[in-house]
Amino acid sequence: MGMKNSADIVAGLVLIFAGIGVSAGAIGLGIGTPTEPQPGFFPFLSGVIIFILSSILFVQGWLGRTQGRISFGEIRRPTMLIAVLIAFVGLLDPLGYIIASPILVALALLIMGIRSWRVLLTTSVALSMGTFILFDRLLGITLPVGILSRLGL
Repeated sequence: MGMKNSADIVAGLVLIFAGIGVSAGAIGLGIGTPTEPQPGFFPFLSGVIIFILSSILFVQGWLGRTQGRISFGEIRRPTMLIAVLIAFVGLLDPLGYIIASPILVALALLIMGIRSWRVLLTTSVALSMGTFILFDRLLGITLPVGILSRLGL
């Protein structure tokens, strides 16, 4: 058994709470069932996965079974992506899927290092429209309309 890795313990705890926060926010959107998912279904699953993986990291860090210290740069991007997901869950209902999802995709691409505005714009709009058509139109899952409801859309 090795020494406790305090960096992994702290990161594990922070991400455990992030996973709980994402899941709790998703419950507020409604989860539904796997055969009839509601808007919070996939964010809820993401939060549960974050929670499970973070718990493993925490336990391994506590038991001293992790690799030792990693540089801040290696944890910065995943942490920023999780923060964007948490913000997405919080903004999905008030802004609506049509506005919130392209912002989420664009921010995720920026965090991953994509700098071309053409790629950012095309990918974020295409992915958001594609998933909207898939879930809202083809699968009949009502996605949050948000502020667009005031415009009658």
